[in-house]
Amino acid sequence: MTESSSSHIRFRGRSFPVLAIEPDAPIDGWIEKLDACLERSPAFFARKAIVIDVSKLALERDEVVGLVDRLSERRVRVMGLTGVEPSWACDELPPILLSGRAYAADEDPGAAAQQPALTPQERTAFAEIGAALRAEKPALAESVDAERRHNAPLIVEAPVRSGQSIFHPGGDVIVVGSVASGADVIAGGSIHVYGAVRGRVMAGSYGETRARIFCRKMEAELVAVGGFYMTADEIRADLRGRAVHAFLQDETIKIVKLD
Repeated sequence: MTESSSSHIRFRGRSFPVLAIEPDAPIDGWIEKLDACLERSPAFFARKAIVIDVSKLALERDEVVGLVDRLSERRVRVMGLTGVEPSWACDELPPILLSGRAYAADEDPGAAAQQPALTPQERTAFAEIGAALRAEKPALAESVDAERRHNAPLIVEAPVRSGQSIFHPGGDVIVVGSVASGADVIAGGSIHVYGAVRGRVMAGSYGETRARIFCRKMEAELVAVGGFYMTADEIRADLRGRAVHAFLQDETIKIVKLD
């Protein structure tokens, strides 16, 4: 009996969490701060999906290429770039990510006309992909609405071992145990650790400045809240080994004792 198989390639619209880096001007000074961070935590960016956002910088394309090269030299693997012109796409840059905002009916389409023209084959392929994505849109919207309604905490009922990464962008993370050196816990909300923190904990990963970090024993390599961070050597000696509460105040991380 002759067997047949489909020759179609299936496409799906998916969203994946990434870490976005927003360099500051001047770039040389920002690279120095990055080097200091990597010196304290060499594996901080290891095995992570990284996107570079340069929307706040006035850089030329060659300067952005140079920035990506300098990050690559530091083993920061950049999977995407945002905040630049789509026409900058080239082999020297990672894929350019766009906002995907649709144009209103009465909006001047002139900007869209400036985009690089697609070949007939590309237009056909994108039309097929778009049709597949539109067919899945109701289910996707329903799942997003459900996530927004619940925002349930992620409960980790075991220690987080070195090399492990716990990522929960939709709410708080509760660890019933310790976080080992070399481990990451990243939450969209607050982080509660009922044990020692020896790795890296990052609360408010999507810019939630009201997020908090609680732990029974502070020995962290790095603490971050709402995108602002504090490294191990910046944590006061009298706070290390103590039960503490970390929060953001005036764009500065404050750590206070709980006992």
